[in-house]
Amino acid sequence: MINNFIKNETPLVICDIGASPADPTLFIDELFKNVNCILYGFEPNEEEFQKLKSTDKKKYFNYAIGNGQNETLNICAAPGMTSILEPDFEYLELFHGFSDWAKVKKKVKIQTKKLDEVNFDKKIDFLKIDVQGYEHEVIKNGNNIIKDCLIVQLETSPIPLYRNEKSFAHICLQLENLGFQLHSFNKINTRSFKPVTLQNNIYSGLHHLFQLDCVFVKKLNLLDKLELDQLKKIALILFYSFGSYDLVDYIISKISKLEKDDIINEYRNLMKNIKIDKIY
Repeated sequence: MINNFIKNETPLVICDIGASPADPTLFIDELFKNVNCILYGFEPNEEEFQKLKSTDKKKYFNYAIGNGQNETLNICAAPGMTSILEPDFEYLELFHGFSDWAKVKKKVKIQTKKLDEVNFDKKIDFLKIDVQGYEHEVIKNGNNIIKDCLIVQLETSPIPLYRNEKSFAHICLQLENLGFQLHSFNKINTRSFKPVTLQNNIYSGLHHLFQLDCVFVKKLNLLDKLELDQLKKIALILFYSFGSYDLVDYIISKISKLEKDDIINEYRNLMKNIKIDKIY
């Protein structure tokens, strides 16, 4: 694998906002298997937080990243739907299951903290945001931290699932203004309108885009301003987390020139033995 010849000199620092284990994050797991990483995770739901285990490489905190104000956490029947925002049942009830999953079981008063006010030991390289419609507030109050990140992965919805949730286009513009561009969807979640089901599976959809896991990378015209170790980290994230092998080739060609090495040929030889699956 590429970590045999692309090695980050400093640990790759991950920030996981909305760290509940309710939804697997294989793209983070793969990084930890192959790359020297550390992680800071934030999860305000006490029950979900208790499932997380801090180690010397992973540190978890039981509070919400947001606007720095007191908020109400809506704890839903399905933990993955818990949010500071209230579910929009007028829309959600068009689809199977959400009448139960999005039901608010309990409301908890919490104090949020702005991302820019968190005292991280190290600069964040890779930011993951999964806050169920609350992305706008996280980004708005974290500009200084986020603009220095290399890659941002977040979940958002083309049509909001929560009341007062900002649109997909709005979130994209926020990140574009911080120097990022949308690179890919690492997961596309479609749903079928009731009463239709596909293959007797209520989780399957036909064409309607329900949620999108988006990968934003530094704008390509900003890459030449990055340090060598930052370029290596981008290559490692894109390779192990998202399988963006063509963009990795582009990044490694820049690394190869900076190191005056032949690692681009090593990478291309490696790719001859890797099966590439096109997602969409």
